[in-house]
Amino acid sequence: MRCIWKWLRNSFLKIARIDSTPIKIAVGIGIGAFIAMFPITGFQFLTGVLLALIFRVNKVAVVVTTQVVCNPLTLPFVFFLDFKVGEKILGMDSSLNVHSIRLLLGEMTFRNFFGILGNIAKPLYLGSAVTAPVVGLMAFALGYLLLKRESGYYG
Repeated sequence: MRCIWKWLRNSFLKIARIDSTPIKIAVGIGIGAFIAMFPITGFQFLTGVLLALIFRVNKVAVVVTTQVVCNPLTLPFVFFLDFKVGEKILGMDSSLNVHSIRLLLGEMTFRNFFGILGNIAKPLYLGSAVTAPVVGLMAFALGYLLLKRESGYYG
């Protein structure tokens, strides 16, 4: 666990030392966390760079934060959270767990693929639409506070 915290701290310090203002870096961190919550794996990097260019924020902060929040270790937890939040909003209760996912994938055929995908995608995307702004704002606030505290040369 210490190794993970050390890696996160070192990643944050790399971002903090980038030649940019704390607000631009913090907005980049917020955008990166926001994008990481959406189930668009494979397009998060491109989406992050595009949004960084549009909003003129720190590109490195966006990309690094996207990768820290949503990587192969955290991806199942992020998507599970999104799915469960979407289920609650829709009033569903699928009692989804690892075993049920295995069974679902085992029963999937070409004919029922889109039906199964629809049952999963609707709560997943709805949940991500709710969790992404919350996580993005929290990441922005935390990033800004830590940047102001860690980097004395930002005044």
